[in-house]
Amino acid sequence: MSVTFTPSKSVPEGGNIVAGAGCIFLVGTLTFAGSYATGGDTFPTGKDLEALLKQVGAGRVLAILTDVRGNNPEWNPTTKKLQFWTGAGVEMSAGAYPAALTAAPCPVVIMGR
Repeated sequence: MSVTFTPSKSVPEGGNIVAGAGCIFLVGTLTFAGSYATGGDTFPTGKDLEALLKQVGAGRVLAILTDVRGNNPEWNPTTKKLQFWTGAGVEMSAGAYPAALTAAPCPVVIMGR
């Protein structure tokens, strides 16, 4: 029912924020709880990807640069939800998250501007 982003503490010199090429990159993990809903999953209030980027001087998610255990994440700026697509380009089915996503936090890199 929700997704949580946790900043990485293992990125050298600059914590979880890396700037370059006119973009900001957030490095961390996504933790999934509950079930995926058609149309995307939500973040806790005020903790969605755009809100996190605004805290560091950006405001728009350009891309999620990480395949999340076989699923392709995509940020929907209109609904403020994280959608998942399978390798075949089909949205993940509604229902309980697969064990691969809930077993442990998933590494992720988010590019914003």
